[in-house]
Amino acid sequence: MPQIRNENISGNKGEWSEIYAFIKLLKDGKIYAADKNLEQLSANQYLPIIKIKRTEIKNNVYEYYAGTPADAAIKIFHNGQFIKSVSVDEFDSQAILLYRDLSCAGKGNIKISELEGMKEFLDNLFIHHIKANNNEKADIIIEIIDIHTGFRPEVGFSIKSQLGSPSTLLNASASTNFIYQINGITDEDMYAVNKIESDQKIIDRMNKLKDLQAKIKFVRVNNDVFADNLEMIDSRMAEILSHVLIYRYRDNIKGCKDIVENLCLNNPCSYRNNKIYDYKFKKLLCSAALGMLPSKPWDGIDEANGGYIIVKNNGDIVAFYLQNRNLFEEYLLNATTLEAASTNRHHYASIYKENDGYFFKLNLQIRFKA
Repeated sequence: MPQIRNENISGNKGEWSEIYAFIKLLKDGKIYAADKNLEQLSANQYLPIIKIKRTEIKNNVYEYYAGTPADAAIKIFHNGQFIKSVSVDEFDSQAILLYRDLSCAGKGNIKISELEGMKEFLDNLFIHHIKANNNEKADIIIEIIDIHTGFRPEVGFSIKSQLGSPSTLLNASASTNFIYQINGITDEDMYAVNKIESDQKIIDRMNKLKDLQAKIKFVRVNNDVFADNLEMIDSRMAEILSHVLIYRYRDNIKGCKDIVENLCLNNPCSYRNNKIYDYKFKKLLCSAALGMLPSKPWDGIDEANGGYIIVKNNGDIVAFYLQNRNLFEEYLLNATTLEAASTNRHHYASIYKENDGYFFKLNLQIRFKA
């Protein structure tokens, strides 16, 4: 076994929440199902946990088996060989201490030395990284029992925490820029728009274009990989999002649920059934939550194939299982908002000329509400 050195571990509240979830889930031995308001559906709706697997180094696998009523201890295996047992009481005590310390901590990174008992506890569990090397979207790998079938799949869950700053569902980058052509303006108009540097300059620049009676036409997604990923979700998803960004930056509509209501009301794509926007937008949110990344080719497969685990403000942990995807999608729609990322960092919201045409980029970023 490799020597454990975790003296330099540090991370923000969201990252430490992954360790908190690991500790508390093993202590509880179960994952409770959530409703759309993040309350437990019932005391009887949960998935029993067999074990949690961590692979910090390739081919170096640790498995942590949850305790049972007959044996209140967590059993640790390394590459299939039993190493030791740690009492459930130790996990319970450390979960309480970690939640207390994270609740009191400020913003920014938290060193392991600032968390009471954490260094010794993780040493005892052979853990020397906050995040296990699982895959892109699954933060934790759990073997569960399907109580309906008795099947024991090993599945990945994404972990989101309410203890720190709201996390992003879809990160901003140059890949998430959408390109529009602007007709009916001059060079002088371009300079006038780009000169606007107010506190809400993107909205003010969009309103200036509206005052100029400029015609804005969506051209394409800036990044071909993201365009292909969106097409995997729906052949017209990029077109739908081009309207979404206009609502966000021209009309200052931020909440995803409010944006979908406007799509249904205005029906910019002229669907016979205008309720289709609700369905399609939820598929986008769910895809972003479970596997789709803008700059990585996506095959449509959910990497977090178990679902979503939420660490709540009060320290409780609930989850959305993908067996109930509709409930999860409804939660995502209600819990997310479109955020304006840095215009300088991501190079958007300024008019530029190309082959005598005028163009403008708008950026897509989706974040959980505070």
